This record gives sequence, structure tokens and C-alpha cells, in this order.
Amino acid sequence: MAEVFEDSYSAEALQNMAEFMFDFGDTIKDIGSEDAFKNALFGMKVMVEKKPRRIADIAKVMVGTKPRTLDVMPYSRDHVELVAKEIKANNFKNVKFDVQQQLVTVTVPKPTLDDLQAMEDQVASLTRSSINSLVKIKGLTTARLKKAVENEFIDGVTASGSTKKVDAVFDKYVLQIKLHSIKKRQKILGNYYEPKDDAEAMLLPEIKKLKPLPKRPEK
Repeated sequence: MAEVFEDSYSAEALQNMAEFMFDFGDTIKDIGSEDAFKNALFGMKVMVEKKPRRIADIAKVMVGTKPRTLDVMPYSRDHVELVAKEIKANNFKNVKFDVQQQLVTVTVPKPTLDDLQAMEDQVASLTRSSINSLVKIKGLTTARLKKAVENEFIDGVTASGSTKKVDAVFDKYVLQIKLHSIKKRQKILGNYYEPKDDAEAMLLPEIKKLKPLPKRPEK
């Protein structure tokens, strides 16, 4: 009977933590990528027949075949030039279009140091919020285990085993978040990267051994 209770408490927490790590992997991958600029285009609007329409509603936006490019394919040739002009108006200077091919090619500008630092801030914010999310999952499980012991649904030995299991996975995921965040900042900043403190500097040797985050299983 104890095994059933242990599985029900620890397994749910471990599953929630694993699911969250998939979200973390997706989010950190997008910071500073062409996908991030692609998403920025989705919110832009153009006037079509005197009505504002989102570019994402009248065109397909894709990461281009060349580095730092985006391909925008309006569904109508009538909208190609309109889309190109709107993108240019939003500070994307290198924009080419071909009406016959129904294609707008956008070259994403090389980021400035300010841009890189803004991306680094995004990573730092993501790191803090991600660890806080894991803390909440762990805290909820700890509270449930405590309540279960008080109500004599499980004994202390079972609760202790579940707690140790959750704590071990929590520590593992927090370390992964920190390491992947450092690696992302190194990639973004290049030669500008510096460890923020001694604790971060001590983690640097682990970066070389770091494995990619697992991808979410396809349903």
C-alpha cells in the first residue's frame, strides 16, 4: 500500500517538473533566434481594403534558407508590396520582394551590444521564473505529503522517501536550468560573456559536458 501512495505523490510532481522543463527548453531556444523575429512580424498589421490586417493572417512567415533571413509569402500577389513596405517601416531595412513569386525576404539585422544585453536580460529573467516554478511544484508536493501524514493516509517513512525522490529531481533540474542559461548567454554574448559571480564561474567546466535538453514527445 505504501508504494501506491509514494507513486501517487512523487510521480505527479516529477511529471509536472518534466513537463515544465520541456517548456523551458522551447522558450530558451527562441531567445535571440530567427524565430523570435518571426514572431515579431506576426503582430505587424497592414491596411487591406481600409481595414488593419495582421501579416500573419494574410501571409505565411518562415525562417529563411539563408542565415538571419525570414521568408514571408503573402497569399495574394496584391499584398506583396504592402507587406514589404510595412516590414520596412518597422525598422527592418534589408527587405526585398518579388511580386511574381509572392515572396518577401527579410534580412534580420545583426544585433547591437544593447540588443545582446537585452537578450541576456531575457535569459536571466527566464532563469529566475523557471526556478521559481520548480520551487512551487516542489512546495505543493511537500505540503500535500505533510497533510497526508497528518491525516494518516501515509506514514512518515513513505513521505520521507517521496520527498527525497522529488528533492533529487528538483536539484537536477535547477542545475540544468542554470547550466543551459549560462550556455545560452555564452552563445548570445560571445566574447562579451563574463560569469556574473564566483558561483557561476565554478559551473563553467560543466558546460562542456552538458547534454541538450530533451524534446517534448510527439503526441
